[in-house]
Amino acid sequence: MRGEKLAVFRGLYLGDLISATGALRALRRGYPEAEISLVSLPWTTALAPHLPHVDRLIPYPGAPGLDGEGTGEEIDQFLARMRAERFNLAVNMHGRGPASTRFVASFGALRTASFVGGTREKLPSLDVAVPWDSEEHESRKLLLLAEKLGGISTGPDSDLFVREEDVRRARALLPARTMRPLALVHPGASVPEKRWPEDHFGWTAEALVRCGYAVAVTGNASEKELTRRVSRAAPGSLDLGGATNLSTLIALVGQASIVVSNDTGPAHLAYALKTPSVTLFGPSTDVRRWRPLNRERHTVLRGDPISAVAVRDVLRNIEALLDEDRERSA
Repeated sequence: MRGEKLAVFRGLYLGDLISATGALRALRRGYPEAEISLVSLPWTTALAPHLPHVDRLIPYPGAPGLDGEGTGEEIDQFLARMRAERFNLAVNMHGRGPASTRFVASFGALRTASFVGGTREKLPSLDVAVPWDSEEHESRKLLLLAEKLGGISTGPDSDLFVREEDVRRARALLPARTMRPLALVHPGASVPEKRWPEDHFGWTAEALVRCGYAVAVTGNASEKELTRRVSRAAPGSLDLGGATNLSTLIALVGQASIVVSNDTGPAHLAYALKTPSVTLFGPSTDVRRWRPLNRERHTVLRGDPISAVAVRDVLRNIEALLDEDRERSA
């Protein structure tokens, strides 16, 4: 409705935000003239230009028990600002609660919506409540909440907007005038249990170079030593450790023919941008909740431990995915 203001709370990490884009799209279609604000951690400022269904980002300082260590004074100031906004609807897409539910209820919106379940703690009064275990996949679960609020679904698949200026910056990182298809290899992850061994990534990158791919090894600034070692194991590959910001990485994933990654941000970028991918999962992740929804373009391989995933299986799945992609393009 005209003039309505919606606040959607979703913090955490890159993959968490990307998994919510289908739900945000549904809210945009259901409330085409409303102002939709995403309430998230300050790092999300870098992602905001790529979220086509969000009008603005409201950074919050992080809250103990949720996803940060904001001070009491910072949180009080933030909540005072939120109450002054006079939102028509505040939506908790952060988790099942109760901490996130109480936090979003403190925004003072006319209506509040959240997931419920998994706790006997008393929750604030909610206008819309959805059982947390209604759907096992994260994107479908978030979409269900959006639909209950009047969102119009086009499906749970994630999406991102890629800017032309980021495409130009991404291409500037690659060898000039190369006609080879691009393969991205991302060996990093936030915790050791989610990291496929670096020598496995090195062998995979080497095989892709031998198959005629322009191989780029990606990672953030703290992973520069890791990307250097993986790239060294695959002569002819390009080490981009610490060389990309989020926008440039998004553009690179959009330009790639294949992405090979642990279960971390670049894998979710590949899902959103429809880039064929092989994702390595370890035992610390619920695959049913976080796997890609499109099983034709994306393959998941799980090991317990993650090192049990064989390089030959990764290469076999890469070949199968690229064969299918070539058939679709023919």
